[in-house]
Amino acid sequence: MLIIDGVKYKLWTPKDEEKEFHPLVKEHYKEIFGEDSLYFDTKHVLKTVSGIGSIPDAYVINLSRAELYVVEIELASHPVYDHIVKQLTKFINGIENLDTRNQIIDMLYDEIDSDIVLRATVQKAIGSTDIYRFVSKLLSKPPRIVIIVDKKTPEIEEACRVLKYQTDIMEFETFVREDAPNVHAHLFEPLFGIERIEMKVKEEKGKRVPEHYKDWQSLYAWVEDNVKDVEKALESSIISINPSEVTKAIHGRYLCFYKGKPSTKSIFAAFLLTKKALKVRIRTDPNTFKDPQRLTGDKVYKGWFFKQGEEREFKIRSREQIPYAMELIKQSYDISGEI
Repeated sequence: MLIIDGVKYKLWTPKDEEKEFHPLVKEHYKEIFGEDSLYFDTKHVLKTVSGIGSIPDAYVINLSRAELYVVEIELASHPVYDHIVKQLTKFINGIENLDTRNQIIDMLYDEIDSDIVLRATVQKAIGSTDIYRFVSKLLSKPPRIVIIVDKKTPEIEEACRVLKYQTDIMEFETFVREDAPNVHAHLFEPLFGIERIEMKVKEEKGKRVPEHYKDWQSLYAWVEDNVKDVEKALESSIISINPSEVTKAIHGRYLCFYKGKPSTKSIFAAFLLTKKALKVRIRTDPNTFKDPQRLTGDKVYKGWFFKQGEEREFKIRSREQIPYAMELIKQSYDISGEI
């Protein structure tokens, strides 16, 4: 029994590991591994020299510590040896092979590089655009093994002592409110930085960010009508640059425009919605960029959307600003594209 502010919570044990327990851990990975951590649950089979495959439940990168964690998520009710030790032993044997390490490097790099926002987050954190080198360095030293279980037992602790790499066993307990089963409380000790036991109480379906902030469509429904009008008009003008070449794609909360096939080289504009204005990010060449009205100001952004060139931003609030906005966007269009 757990009591929080006079409210009773009962211990709840997941029955289905992948459908019930894994999502809870993923939901709280930043509380577990740190706010600057990244969680990858890519199901990527690693082959050892003997051809035996191993699939960790997740990989986590802590950006500030520059560390890689291999995560195994298990229910204590499962056989310890088969579900934990055997699986991790296969992984450890595999990762000691250079080809296997290269598999992981390529997989993690591709996951980061394929997501514009994630790529920019990593570049900002490491102070470099060379993400592949950063990931390679992570794999140049043994990863840290983190085993997350619903209940820590002496059997699990004893079994994990045979593993060659540093191993942390974390107990992640879940409690449900007696009078509202959809309200959960989680009891666990974070991997770093907090000495006390951390309790997270929240609605199971609650949101960490406002509802309107979850994706482009939600933001579009939330903004004022004049912003919608400006967005549609500017979008149409951008497409008209070359209807057979310009493409667009939504990425989370952003609408991106490309000169041909979507890539980091072909992107030339990105829309960001706010309540009262439309923000536009563009690629610029500092040697040729012209902005006599200084709509972009002096600020240069650090590679959120663009790997090459300087990234600049401007806001527009009315249709009257669109002709000048298009002058800026066309400059970005002209210097973008596959090389």
